Amino acid sequence: MTKRHETEAVMTGMDDLDDLFAAARKAPPVPPADLVARVLEDARQAQPRPVAPLRAAPVRGGGLWGALAGLFGGGGVLAGMGTAAVAGLFMGFAMPDQVLALTDVLASSADAAAIEMVPGIDALIAEE
Repeated sequence: MTKRHETEAVMTGMDDLDDLFAAARKAPPVPPADLVARVLEDARQAQPRPVAPLRAAPVRGGGLWGALAGLFGGGGVLAGMGTAAVAGLFMGFAMPDQVLALTDVLASSADAAAIEMVPGIDALIAEE
């Protein structure tokens, strides 16, 4: 220590405190073995227990739709597949001419609002 630190230590009683800290560093406290055993036992009891996974009861007699849903992996997957199929049919019916017209408009400087993106249903209903 420097002279100034030694003077401050003597004036404030810090020298005694430094000695106590040095003695504590030499002999770290060791908890009793029974305390450690109790703490570990409490920790073991506080751990979550494994739970058996819940399984849904099989659905019987679902008919054709139940069998089809089971084939695809459930009703949600079947609904998604149906939605994708309907979207594909719509795009196949409504899009080809309009997509070509839109790409022509984007490539040129024509007005994009003039393109009819959703065709009328008159062509499907018209009697021949």
